[in-house]
Amino acid sequence: MNAKHFRDLRAWQAAYAFKLRIYDLIEQGSISNDEKIHGQLREASASAPGQIAEGFGRFDPVDFARFVKMARASLMECQNHLQDAVDRKHITEQAREEHDKLAREALKEIAGLIDYLHSPEAKRNAERIRRKRQERRQRRNPERENPEP
Repeated sequence: MNAKHFRDLRAWQAAYAFKLRIYDLIEQGSISNDEKIHGQLREASASAPGQIAEGFGRFDPVDFARFVKMARASLMECQNHLQDAVDRKHITEQAREEHDKLAREALKEIAGLIDYLHSPEAKRNAERIRRKRQERRQRRNPERENPEP
C-alpha cells in the first residue's frame, strides 16, 4: 500500500462515493421530511469514510484496522436504514438495491483493506515509516541525539 493520504485509499473513495449518493437520496421525496431516518442515514453514511480517515491517521495497522471495522459496521447500518426507508415507503426497492450495490462495493474495498492491515506486510511498512520519521526528526533536532549531561 502506497497511500500518502487517506483520500488515496480505495476503501475511503468507495465509502465517500456511497456517502454522497446517500446525501442525494435523503434530500429527495418523503425521506427528506422524516427527520429520524434522514439523520440516521446522514450520520451512518458520513461515519464510514470518517472512520477510515481517522484510522489512517493512527499510523498503526492494528489500530487502523479497528477503525476500518467500525466503518464496515456503519455501512451495514446504512443498509439496514435503507431497508427501513423501503418499509416506511420513502424509497422504492429499486432505489434501495442501487444504494445497496454501492454499499457492497465499499464493503468489498474495506474487506481488502482489513486483510492488508492484518498482514505482515502492513506491519513491516508501518515500522519502515516510523523509522523514517524518527530519522527525519533526529536530522532536524540533532541535540536530541546526544543530550549533554
